[in-house]
Amino acid sequence: MIRRMWMAAVLAAVFTTGCGKSGAQPALPTQEASSAMGVKAIAPATELEGSVTRVTGQVRSKQEATLSAQATGTIAKMLVKVGDKVKKGQTLAVLDTSNVVIGVEQARAVKAAADAALQLATNNLERTRKVAEGGGIAAAGLDQAEIGQKQAAAQAAQAAAAVRMAEENLRDMAIIAPFDGVITARMKNIGDTVAMMPPTPVFSLVDVGGLEVRALVPESVVDKIKQGTKTHGTVSPSGMRFEVAVATVGSVVDTTNRTVEVLADVVGQTTQPLRPGALVDLDFSAAGEVDDKGLFLPTQAVSARGQEGFVWVVQDGTVRKRDVRVERVLPGYVRILQGLGADERVLADSSLDVKEGTAVRVVQ
Repeated sequence: MIRRMWMAAVLAAVFTTGCGKSGAQPALPTQEASSAMGVKAIAPATELEGSVTRVTGQVRSKQEATLSAQATGTIAKMLVKVGDKVKKGQTLAVLDTSNVVIGVEQARAVKAAADAALQLATNNLERTRKVAEGGGIAAAGLDQAEIGQKQAAAQAAQAAAAVRMAEENLRDMAIIAPFDGVITARMKNIGDTVAMMPPTPVFSLVDVGGLEVRALVPESVVDKIKQGTKTHGTVSPSGMRFEVAVATVGSVVDTTNRTVEVLADVVGQTTQPLRPGALVDLDFSAAGEVDDKGLFLPTQAVSARGQEGFVWVVQDGTVRKRDVRVERVLPGYVRILQGLGADERVLADSSLDVKEGTAVRVVQ
């Protein structure tokens, strides 16, 4: 009886142990592991990527104008169309000149009559002087002849001025190109009436030979850009490259977006025409003006005011506050001057709600 009870106990123990091994469940995570905050941690970069030294700008013409007529009237001739290349002084359109031509003819006729009257008065004065020298006429007669000649001369001058004005009015009936360029828009057609005041836009003219790029450069970068700096630009989205030379660096910071206007002249030839209005990227790292060596972190990873700040260093599953000294070098990046090693990792976002010793787990 005792032997049977002992054998049953042994079998029960063996069965229980076997079931425990084959049906074992995974251990539940500890409370500390389950409560750890998932964070993104990054290591400082030892050099800057070229993309962070690029700024976006826009190609524009150094000369562009909206042309209107210098007179009020109806368009009678259109001599150019959109896309035409024109030269300085070329006539682009002509208004109806019927009434103005009549005015010019009338002014010329008046001038001819005034010139004839002046000639007659001049001849009369010469004869009167000869007679007066012989004593055959009183002094009053000579005075009258001289005054008559002066009046005729004044009338002739007035008539000549009227002719010039009439001819100028005739010239104003034509729209003339003020510089070499390309017609980029035509707002009116034959038969449309245009006014001098307020001016009626008729053409848009752009000089595509003299191009520049206008870029708004962050103030953290602009001090590294000097007048005469040469670099390359890339047209977006075609990828065409071209060369530029910095012509002007603005002296005022825009307080809204903390940028400075930089104008760069397009130099050299391009494989395809560079069009005003195109968006381009200017890479100032290619100019060799930016020091891209050191330890760099995104500004989001550093809580700093001036050169003093701190980062959250990830160590053994927790975060530790570390004081650092920094230098802002480019938009979105700071250089670590002191307090951090190249092999350490920090929270990518310093604004996370953590404190000294907070448990974290790196998820990226």
